[in-house]
Amino acid sequence: MSSYKEICGCIHIHFPLKRIEETFEPLGREGNKANLDFLVINSHTPKNNPSRYEKLFKKEGYYGKTLVIKGEETDDRRKQNHLLVIGGTRWYGNRKESFQVLSEIKKEGCVSFVAHPEGVHKLFLLKKEYHWEDWETDGFTGIEIWSMLFDWARRTRVYNLPVRYFGFPHNLQGPNPKTLSVWDALSLKKKVVGMAGLDIHALPFFFSLIDVKRNFRYAKIFAALRNHLLLKEPLNGNPQEDKKKILNALRKGNLFFANDLIGDSCGFYFGSEGEKFVMGDAVSADTALTVKLPLKAELKILHNGHVVHHEETEVKQFRAEKEGVYRVEARLKGKPWIFSNHIRVEKLQNSLFD
Repeated sequence: MSSYKEICGCIHIHFPLKRIEETFEPLGREGNKANLDFLVINSHTPKNNPSRYEKLFKKEGYYGKTLVIKGEETDDRRKQNHLLVIGGTRWYGNRKESFQVLSEIKKEGCVSFVAHPEGVHKLFLLKKEYHWEDWETDGFTGIEIWSMLFDWARRTRVYNLPVRYFGFPHNLQGPNPKTLSVWDALSLKKKVVGMAGLDIHALPFFFSLIDVKRNFRYAKIFAALRNHLLLKEPLNGNPQEDKKKILNALRKGNLFFANDLIGDSCGFYFGSEGEKFVMGDAVSADTALTVKLPLKAELKILHNGHVVHHEETEVKQFRAEKEGVYRVEARLKGKPWIFSNHIRVEKLQNSLFD
């Protein structure tokens, strides 16, 4: 029996700001349908009179079994460098530069994730670009490695929209390789947590009418890309205490993310034998590590961004002989499925993770 309590939830969820006050309960219900333990609303910073919407942060809480957390998505004056802020009690953005936002939220114990760093699509002919350019800026917790919106949209055009629509979500291609490379490179220098974000928006009325398969309804999307957090203590139903546990797991990187619509990823494990250390932790060289998959799948083990093991299996044990960062990827029936956070291998007294 695992010594960790696994919970799952979705991050980077939008709803029209003018209607959002009345949507915490409906979103909670959608989360209940998808069996979510938590979800995070990342509304764009209001450009005008943000104090008018400050009271939304007080509506955080449990709605049914799902803890609904109010976050934010900031961007700079050029509408670039989008940052997901989780854990705050007010708005931090409104045309501020990313370093200013990161400085403010550090004082309040928030976590933050670079949003869709390679965000480009031509969904409706016009090219949309939402890149992260401030890689020299320090202070963010991690990166949105797998963005559902940009995964699907970057290969979708007006002429192939019907095919792309009916193929969703099985036509998701996984994280952008450039984003994975950046993640691995940065993780050699410092801890950088990876997670999955939905970037889902409420459909305009016309599109909701033609969404015949209900592919883009919240409950359906909530069952797709999910973050699975490993907690040392279970949630107890107290919103503030449970929020702290979730923020702590996100901060440490004790999580993996997966497309659960192609296969239930619950029970995945990457860590030391005996479960003393898991994803997001640091271990000493020659530590015995174990990978356990819920189903037999194509497993890749990567060291410093390079594949060092590749096979079809359910369980793999190995010794982390080389210093650096190790992570795991799994594909199920040829589709991208599970992505773990890194385990860093080094002499613990020199750990960058402490």
